[in-house]
Amino acid sequence: MNILVFSDTHLYLPFDQKKFNFLKKIISESDQVIINGDFFDDYMISFEDFIDSPWSQLFPLLKNKRAIYIFGNHDQEKISDNRFNLFSDTQTSSYHLSSSIYHLVFTHGSEFRKTGDLFIPKVFKPFISFAVKIAHIFRQIMVDIFGRNYLKSRFSYRNGPSKQKAVKTIKDNEFIIIGHNHWAEVDNENRFACCGAILYGFAQYLTIYSDSGKITLHEEWY
Repeated sequence: MNILVFSDTHLYLPFDQKKFNFLKKIISESDQVIINGDFFDDYMISFEDFIDSPWSQLFPLLKNKRAIYIFGNHDQEKISDNRFNLFSDTQTSSYHLSSSIYHLVFTHGSEFRKTGDLFIPKVFKPFISFAVKIAHIFRQIMVDIFGRNYLKSRFSYRNGPSKQKAVKTIKDNEFIIIGHNHWAEVDNENRFACCGAILYGFAQYLTIYSDSGKITLHEEWY
């Protein structure tokens, strides 16, 4: 079985047709889907607007793939309701899956790298939303100029501290897979992986083959 694992798509409006086409393609090519947090961005779009947006065209595809939804820090469990069932079969803070090699543990990863949005009172949300929008605009400009090198320089360092904390939580034969850090990595020696992000025209995601237990990292522009 071919299991697609992705995180940090941070879907919001305006609708991005190229991103939609890419997500539709990789979801359609999988047997099952695990969304490892930050599918949509609550700082950029309300859950109500997300449900009613053109992104909802992905929902039947995700339901058909029995999608597992893991809450992130931009789509926290506290904002969820039964409408999450429109695009996932299971919603959870962590998910466990046995393969032929490892017992896989999926969690978004914000517990290993705390970010300010987890602590700021709700009253300040408009200010955070504004800052997040500015950050997205700036990063897109930098990616347009410097490409993949900018993303690597901006995000890859995050995996080091997260890995140190994450691997301390796993037991014998467990392999932990996070999102959150926006840069993908598969470290078989330390039994750690980050599935990266699908942002700014650049996609990183994982494929897990349940028969062999192999974890493959994919990178491509969309």
